[in-house]
Amino acid sequence: MGFIRGGLFVIVSVLFFISLLVMNSIMVVSFSLEYDNIKSELVPVVKETLQDNINITQAIEQDEYPKIQNFCRNIAPDFNYTFTVENYTFTVPCSVVANGSQAVIDYSIDSFVYESYYKEYDCSFWDCFDGKTLPLFVVSQHSKDYWQKQFYFSLFAALVLAGLMFLFIEKKTNLPLVAGSLVILSSLLFAKLESVLKWIINFFLTTPLNINDFFKFLALIFVQSTRVFMIMLIIGIVLLAAGIIMKFFTIGFKINEFFSKFGAKDKSVKTETAKETKPKKKS
Repeated sequence: MGFIRGGLFVIVSVLFFISLLVMNSIMVVSFSLEYDNIKSELVPVVKETLQDNINITQAIEQDEYPKIQNFCRNIAPDFNYTFTVENYTFTVPCSVVANGSQAVIDYSIDSFVYESYYKEYDCSFWDCFDGKTLPLFVVSQHSKDYWQKQFYFSLFAALVLAGLMFLFIEKKTNLPLVAGSLVILSSLLFAKLESVLKWIINFFLTTPLNINDFFKFLALIFVQSTRVFMIMLIIGIVLLAAGIIMKFFTIGFKINEFFSKFGAKDKSVKTETAKETKPKKKS
């Protein structure tokens, strides 16, 4: 029975560790897809990708900028001019036109990124991969909501497995030590994950292979890997500390119990001795 229980504990512990890796990965993606976290990284990537696909700079400077100037010449500055380059739509206010074509380009891309991030996509996450337009949905609120739901599922699975570990482990006080060690171990993978992924993706992008634009956006969804590493590392340390404290309390209780039994035994011996040495009354 003990062998079966120990084997089940090992299996559940391995599944718990895998669930932690999955949960950490999803948490990284969810954190990274917050707009404030991703904007600074996303704008240069989108600009480069649009430049490669539709030559956005030339399209605005040579074709659209003269049209925008004519449109905004006799219109209030708070009016917007909307134009389309191939399959992509851009909006720029007339107040920006006076600052030159580069200002129009920068504003167009910034607003394009903002609108793409908060766009209502009428497809499920996996069905949005069409291979025809830029995969901007990968770094959108739509994508963040999807991964946040997956995070709750993975968290629930990890907690269930932790509960099973508690049932199968022989010494219950060892659970925080085991769980804490696994949490810390699962966090180490994410310490340098962003740097490693960027290096791998940049390597493939500089090869003569025909790499899809998707890979340019892939590194963006792991920009918060260091944050997840720190969170899980702290949780693991807290669990280890709790396990060590519980061990000390257990040892303390055992020492106290030992001395209590020793004291009771010594008292009992003294009582018996006193009874034997007590003089008997003469009849």
